[in-house]
Amino acid sequence: MPADRLRFRHVLDAADPGKIRALIEATGVFSAEETEVAARLAETTLDGTETYRWLLADQGDTLVGYTCFDRIELTEASFDLYWIAVLPLHGGQGLGLDLIARTAKFIRSKRGTQLFAETSSREPYAKAHRFYLKAGFEKVAAFEDFYAPGDAKLIYRLKL
Repeated sequence: MPADRLRFRHVLDAADPGKIRALIEATGVFSAEETEVAARLAETTLDGTETYRWLLADQGDTLVGYTCFDRIELTEASFDLYWIAVLPLHGGQGLGLDLIARTAKFIRSKRGTQLFAETSSREPYAKAHRFYLKAGFEKVAAFEDFYAPGDAKLIYRLKL
């Protein structure tokens, strides 16, 4: 996918919660509850009840990928990556890595020094585990039986 066909932006618009919901559903990885959480983060950012930082990649009117992230409260330089998702049609073409690189650049501009990503240890997330390692993250923690029995919380860190 030629980079000149993509448009990156940081500001949400009113249509984005629905686009995010559709993108998350299209991945086939996340539960209905996770899908609603992803859309709700956009809704609460738009209505001002909460604020998150965003990097969205559009191709025409289609949201093809995004990151949602923010500084971790009570830290000076640590950020959490709440969501990264790419439409399956665009997977394996480098968009996810580009989103991480652009997100990391933005975080560095805000004096951030590390980015954390949390994920499940369940098999549907194995592709995410490989992705984080390919993007330069290292696995720094595992909390066994965190989400459910047999489902650990894995934490990856990218030093910036």
